[in-house]
Amino acid sequence: MTRIALEPYYLHQDQVQSLLGEQRTESARARAARRSEPEAALPYVLATELAEALSSLGVGELARCVLEQDLRTGQVVGAELEFAFQRSRDHDAPGFKPVSFTAVLDAGEPVRVTGTFNSARTASSSATGSLAGNRRAYLIGTVTNLGAGQIEVRPVFIGIRSFVDDDPAAGGSVPGARVYPSDISQFSGIDFASPITEAEGEAVLRVPEDVVKRAFAQLIGESYVPKDWGGERSDLYTSRVFVRGRQVSAAWLFKGPGYPRAMDVRALGKNGDQIDRLFTEPAELLVLQHCHQIKPSVVGMMDAYAHDARRSRSYMIIDGADTGRILRSLGLLQVIPASLPLQHQRSGVPRQTELFHRDH
Repeated sequence: MTRIALEPYYLHQDQVQSLLGEQRTESARARAARRSEPEAALPYVLATELAEALSSLGVGELARCVLEQDLRTGQVVGAELEFAFQRSRDHDAPGFKPVSFTAVLDAGEPVRVTGTFNSARTASSSATGSLAGNRRAYLIGTVTNLGAGQIEVRPVFIGIRSFVDDDPAAGGSVPGARVYPSDISQFSGIDFASPITEAEGEAVLRVPEDVVKRAFAQLIGESYVPKDWGGERSDLYTSRVFVRGRQVSAAWLFKGPGYPRAMDVRALGKNGDQIDRLFTEPAELLVLQHCHQIKPSVVGMMDAYAHDARRSRSYMIIDGADTGRILRSLGLLQVIPASLPLQHQRSGVPRQTELFHRDH
C-alpha cells in the first residue's frame, strides 16, 4: 500500500487544526503528548495527520484546478513547485518574520503563484534554512486572490511530500510516481540507452498514429484496439501492461504526426483538456505518447495530475526518441537515406499497410 508522507518546514498549527477538525486534532495532540518533547513534536504529528487526511479533505492539485478552470477564492489547494523564497525584514514586527515566495506554474500560459508566511512558525529552527532562496517544495494553502496570470495563496503547510510504499516487495507502479518505458516488462528487449539518429527521428514523424497505436498494442499483447472517435477519453485502454512484473491497467493517449513538433500543454486540446480526460479513465497507469519532443510543462502537468491527493495514479511519458526505439525494435522504422533524390525519398515512404511485416 502506498501512502503520502509530509515533512514540515512551515506549519500554521491553528489553520491545520481547523482543516483537520476536532477529532483528528485531538488524536494528533494525544500522540504528541506521548513524546518526550510534546510541543516540539506537535508540528510533525500534525503533518502526519494532515497527510492521512488529504484525500478526504478534497485538497486538489493547483495545476489541475487551473487547467480545469475550477479555481476559486477560499479553495484549499496543494502545489509542488520550484519556489523562490525571500525574507522580508523591512516588514518585521514582534512575533512576525515575513517570508515572501513566488513560483511560476505553466498551464499552457505562465501563471505566477505568490504569497507570504510568518517564518516564526517554522517547524524547527533548522527548517528556516530550507525556506530561503530557490527550492522545490510542496505547499498546501488557501487561495486568497485571483488575478490575470497570478494566484495568491496563504500557506498552511510548506515542506516535503513523498510517497511511501509500505510493501516495496510488491513492485509494480506506485501512485504518484513516474514510470519509465524501461520499467515495462513487455519492453524488456528494447535498448532505451541506444541513440536515435536524425534520420530515425524524421522517420518517426512519418509513421501514422494508428500504426503506432497498433504496434504498441501488439507489443503489450492487447487484442482489442478501438477506432478513434471524437469523444474518447483515451486512445487505448488495457489491463495487460506489466510494470516491474506486476500487471496493471493502463490508458494511453497517442499524439502522432498530426502535430509534428515539440508538444506543449496547448497541443493537448483547449486548456489541455486531453490530459484531464485521460485522468478520468479507471486506470492505474496513464500514458502519454508523442512522435516528437515533450516539453517539461507537459511532464509537469502529468505529474501534477498523478499526485492529486484525491486520486493519485502513476504516469508514463513516451517521447519521439523512445517511440523510435520501440518502433525500431519491431522493424517498423523505415529510414530514408538523406542522399536519395527527393522523388525517391517520397516513393520510399511505406504505406500504412506496409509498416507491418508479414510475420507480425
